[in-house]
Amino acid sequence: MQATAHLPIPNATIAPMDHSSSVTRRLSSLMARVFGCRHAEMSRPFSRDGRAYRSCLNCGAQRQFNLGNWEMTGRFYYGAPQRHNIPTV
Repeated sequence: MQATAHLPIPNATIAPMDHSSSVTRRLSSLMARVFGCRHAEMSRPFSRDGRAYRSCLNCGAQRQFNLGNWEMTGRFYYGAPQRHNIPTV
């Protein structure tokens, strides 16, 4: 059998973790809430607790989704929708 040699890498250092992307993501979400977001990148439709919705991938805003005609309806909202926004099935 042939043994494999492990060669040390000279002057190898481990780079510290970069947390700036997480901070940048949070800052852009805050800026989108303050100044508005174009909601250009939307998630696929999700269904939970009897409602279907899509979420903006940039700011997290949600919008109702009609599974019957495959279109978004209503206004964008953050967090849980108001009771009158939930359609009856």
